[in-house]
Amino acid sequence: MKLKISLLLFLCAVFYNANAQKAYIINDFMKGYTLYFAQQTVNSEIKEYYKLTENESKKIVLEYGAKELSKSQISKTAKTVVFKSITDPNIRVLGDVNFDGRPDVVIHETEAIDDGCYTPQATAHIFINTSTSFISSQSISDVYNDANCMRGGSFDIDTKNRRLITTSLGGAALHGIEHYSVSGTEAKLLSSFEEDGFTQTPFYKITGKKWEKNKYIPFTSLSVYEPDLDKLLVFDAKNGKGRIILFKADNVLYYAFRQNDEYKFVSFAHPVSPEKANKAVFKFRKQNTVNELEFNSGNIKYTIYETSNSVGIKINVNGKISDWQGIGKKGTLSSLTNAKFVNLVRE
Repeated sequence: MKLKISLLLFLCAVFYNANAQKAYIINDFMKGYTLYFAQQTVNSEIKEYYKLTENESKKIVLEYGAKELSKSQISKTAKTVVFKSITDPNIRVLGDVNFDGRPDVVIHETEAIDDGCYTPQATAHIFINTSTSFISSQSISDVYNDANCMRGGSFDIDTKNRRLITTSLGGAALHGIEHYSVSGTEAKLLSSFEEDGFTQTPFYKITGKKWEKNKYIPFTSLSVYEPDLDKLLVFDAKNGKGRIILFKADNVLYYAFRQNDEYKFVSFAHPVSPEKANKAVFKFRKQNTVNELEFNSGNIKYTIYETSNSVGIKINVNGKISDWQGIGKKGTLSSLTNAKFVNLVRE
């Protein structure tokens, strides 16, 4: 008798594990909506079903997955829970990927596949929140999946510049970066470039292409990763044009002007590499409470100045002087008073 009972319990456990089923009703997933989520495991195969309903109209605005899990006998057993109580959910609010003021949703498949990616990935499906429903976007989903397929890949929403930015790593000092614009449910490549930190230290060499005048134009530039720099003086131009960075690397003094746009490339550096330091001389002078650092590039003279209550840079082009006042100063020119660099002299 005990043997029969034990066998019965074992068979019930096997049947339960082979057909595990659960369903939830979630009210805090997204404001104004109710999420119904069901999951079923049959012989190690996981099936999921998602249904997002608008609270006010009771309209189903998103439906995805195994629809058989929406049957009444399953939904009647659904428990009302908070979203964070669900273990490893495959659905989440991604953010406003098309910059229309409405948050969008991403759903991952339950199985991670090795489709030539750096590590196996679960395919993602991005649903765009429109005024009437959530529409699946193959275009934006492809951008998301391709980004996460790469080594060190990331997918970021740049709200300020209304761009999607994806990155990948080709090594500690080699980065791949792409910028996309989005219109509705479609993503369009705006630029693609590499940051190479091996060939032009302390700067990264930028090589890539941009979409301009209805075609892709090749371009080159420089960039710096500011947290890695040994900075002496940093400030932003009050006119919004960019950021002035004075830093040192080994025994060389460097000046970099970083643009204030979505790329933040260095449009001008002095010098561009340690090999050119002997032709990129800085002149430092201290007069009472005024510190000045001067250097020339061709027929243009630059003078960084600092007083007790001001900072800025004057740019002299053939006698015409532009005074770019600075804000947000960090550091000071006075740190050059006793500093020794191969390209610094004192007057």
